[in-house]
Amino acid sequence: MQSVRNSGFLAVWCLIALGLLTSHADASERRFTYTYGSNVLNPGSVEFEPWTTVRAGRDEFYTRLDHRLEFEVGLTDRLQTAWYFNFHAVTQDEGDARVSEFEWGGISWEWKYKLLDAVADPIGMGLYLEPGFSTGEAELETKLILDKRVGRYYGAFNATFEPEWEFENKGETERESGLEFDLGLAYFFTPAFSAGVEIRNHNEFPEDGGLEHSALYAGPVVSYATDRWWATLTVLPQLPALKNGDAGGGLILDEHERVNARLIFGLDL
Repeated sequence: MQSVRNSGFLAVWCLIALGLLTSHADASERRFTYTYGSNVLNPGSVEFEPWTTVRAGRDEFYTRLDHRLEFEVGLTDRLQTAWYFNFHAVTQDEGDARVSEFEWGGISWEWKYKLLDAVADPIGMGLYLEPGFSTGEAELETKLILDKRVGRYYGAFNATFEPEWEFENKGETERESGLEFDLGLAYFFTPAFSAGVEIRNHNEFPEDGGLEHSALYAGPVVSYATDRWWATLTVLPQLPALKNGDAGGGLILDEHERVNARLIFGLDL
């Protein structure tokens, strides 16, 4: 099993190296990792984006790595699509034991449509749809994207609604919904380098209705882009919750982590 994992990661980094050698100035960089912009790839352009998200620290020992391999394609000057391959690794305490597992997380299919441009129009606007499927669950991520670039300043806001269905148990389907608000603010120190802050608010609604919890994260984001590739990193420590079940505030450490961090590379193929 370990050799299979090593071979998989070696293949990923070979693709990255190939992209660095062959890419050209057609990338559509992201300046935030949790907050999407309204920009889309040029028609016919293809971009490879490996993602890694680190999620660490719960009530008990908990470390998780979420990996996504994204292949993004520009269809028109307003429409792009992407295909994701998802997998994750988790190490956590279960009773008296510390357990590690590596799982296939299924596939996702993204569609993003740009309604308004963040530079040319008074405000940028986009619509986003991403169905996801695995062997035991399905989800549908829908997103409204707003953003604006003014001189050296760039800001983006997302409102995301995501229903999920789990059917791992025979004869039973569990449904829950997530509502998330993401905000990113960045300053361009140079045309290539920007830095700023991201804020993430995730709200969970169980099947029986009502707001279960409202988790809040905020932290720095840095991004660097060349004419061949780009990379963006966000680190988000958890802040006291807006709602934590019956406990009021404080950190939510049964379903969320003390800190999340995400790194995304973009390589024009």
